[in-house]
Formats: sequence, structure tokens, C-alpha cells
Amino acid sequence: MAQPSWIILPRVLRVNRLPDGADLRLTLAPPPSLARLTVSTRVSPANPNPHRVLAADLSAGLLLTVAAPTPTPPHLPPANPEYFVLDVISGTAHRLPGTGVLSSASPGVISAPNGGFMVVGFQYLVDSPAARLHCFSSQTGNWVTRDVNNPLPSRTWAFDDVIPHDGKLWWVDTAATAGLLSCDPFADNPNMAFVRLPDHVDDEAADAYGFDSDDSDQSDRRHGFCSYCSAEIPLAFRRRVQLVDGTFRWVQMACGHMDEAREGAPTLTVLTLLDPEADFGWSLEPDLSFADIWSSDTYKAAGLPEYEEPVVALIHPNNPNVLYFFLDGYLFGVDRLAKEVLGRAPHGMASISSPSLLAWELPPALIAAAAAAGGEV
Repeated sequence: MAQPSWIILPRVLRVNRLPDGADLRLTLAPPPSLARLTVSTRVSPANPNPHRVLAADLSAGLLLTVAAPTPTPPHLPPANPEYFVLDVISGTAHRLPGTGVLSSASPGVISAPNGGFMVVGFQYLVDSPAARLHCFSSQTGNWVTRDVNNPLPSRTWAFDDVIPHDGKLWWVDTAATAGLLSCDPFADNPNMAFVRLPDHVDDEAADAYGFDSDDSDQSDRRHGFCSYCSAEIPLAFRRRVQLVDGTFRWVQMACGHMDEAREGAPTLTVLTLLDPEADFGWSLEPDLSFADIWSSDTYKAAGLPEYEEPVVALIHPNNPNVLYFFLDGYLFGVDRLAKEVLGRAPHGMASISSPSLLAWELPPALIAAAAAAGGEV
């Protein structure tokens, strides 16, 4: 049986006993079905709150996870959460020491140029131009704290992902006036740089209702006037930033701008980051109204409910024109150019949001190993 070239992996992992002393087991499944990664109870006990993936370097098969601490006696202070780096390709788990520094930081993981990995947490104080990077190297086994700049001191960051790309770590903030914060953690003097989402994406909606797009409070309130956002759908259900074919893509589900001709359907906007150092480095692609998807024969054949707003799930890791959405207990794919549904599968997840899934293009060695083992590695 042919194995998929890429998989959709939930950020919430399973914990169970595994045979032969294995730390991990990955069970593949073709999209839109979900693959599953199981962590052995040898690595961490099966607490009510299972392992959760905080960040990943998918090109190297590295997952940074956090697990609830082992319960302590009542007379002792509670223990810190436990952090691990899971190397899925080698099937091994690495427990990080001294992780108390990560309790107030936003950590990511990146493969090191000379082998191994580095875990990096960004820590800041509001209204301070200074920040810190807490860095753990698998080569030294030690934590190092480095002083860096905070490019937007007045901002309260709300990161929902940390993505390695082009030798840098990119912290993703999908809140209002959002963007990407990046640095090279291996540089002698790391510099934090900010790439903002183009203003005109929000300006179009703001102009429709006479709001100031630079006012984040008004930016949130204006969505209460449209059919898509009247249910107060949070940004975590409407926006996603993902690396697709080596380029950052920003996907946003926005209101229909009171367009009665489009039946008040939400609009899908896709932007591509062409040059992160340019004043305007984003390219805006043609919008897609979900009214075109709802009227498609493939949508009707899939048996999905009409006139219900989907939740952005992910983008195909190699094809920016294929996107996946949550709706009514299913994960379904859409070709936004053909305006067709590509298939659906039940996801079985207790809670959903745009950051809750990873789109992973598998390395050839992992595909070959899975083929030899019947879909598991």
C-alpha cells in the first residue's frame, strides 16, 4: 500500500504503552484523515492532560512538546511542566532540563547547523525595548540567556506558533495588527525583526463600517456587524500562518462585507510573503467567497451543511491552492481555484482551532520505513 507523501498531525498527542522499548510511534494516514503520534508511558505518564506540541521543525522531524508534571504530595510545591523534544525520524524523546525558564517564554525548536537542535524561548516585558532569548543547545546540554531587542515595546504579543525557516525562528502572532517576529538564534548578536500583515487587508473591512483599522478595539467590534463574525468567532478560528512550499502564507477568513449578492458568505483571503525585508513584502491573491463553495456540486455531494461557517485548519504543504477546514465534526479539503471539495474525513477532536493541526511533508526515509512496516514507524 502506497504511503502518503504528507500527513496532518494533531498537536495533541496520545500517550500509551509501546512495545520493544520504543519512545514514539507514528501511524500514517492519507489526508484529510489524521495521522497519530503516540508517546510511550516510559517517556511520560499518561496524565489527564496529554502531550501537546508547542512548536516543530518539521523539516528535521523535531517536535517540542509539553506535558503536565507528575503529581506531587500535598506538602510539596507543584512541579513545573515537563518539556520534551521528540525526534520522530529516529523515534527518540529528549527531556529538557531546567525548563522553569520557559514558564513565561514562548518557545520554538530548530535544528542546529552542525547537528542536534536548539530550543529558544522569547521573553519580554510590555513597554520595555529589551527582551531575552532563553536558548538550550542539545550539543552542550546547557541553557544560555541572551539579551535582544523588542521591536514593538508597547505590544502585548500573543503567539500561537513558532516556525523555523531559512535558518531563523519566526514567532507567529495572528491577533489584530498581527505579523511575524523573527531572528537568527545562532547569530552572535541576534536581532528581532517584525513583519506586519498588510494594513489594506483589514482596511477594506474597516472602511465598510467607518472604523479606524489602526484601532484594535474597533477592529474587533466591526466583526459584530457581519454574518460571518456575528457569532464572535475568535481570530484563532479565522486566521492561519503556515510555511507552504518554502514560503509563508497567511490565510484569513473574513466577513462578507454585507454583500447580499454573495449570501453573506465569508471570504477567504490568501497572502504570500515574497520579501520579509521589504516595506510591502506581501502579495495578495484573489479572494474566494464561500458562496462559490456552497453552490458546488462537490460540496453538496460531500453532505456538508450549507450556510455554516467553517474554521480554517491548514494549507497543503506543497500546494497553496488547496486548503482544509473544520466543519460539523469533519475536516474537508477545498481547491480554491477549481472551487471544489476534495474530500472529507471525521477528525474526532475534542476542540478545534486554526493552530491545532500540523501539515507535515514527510522525508523520503520516513515514507520508506512506513511502507516497510505497514504504515507505522
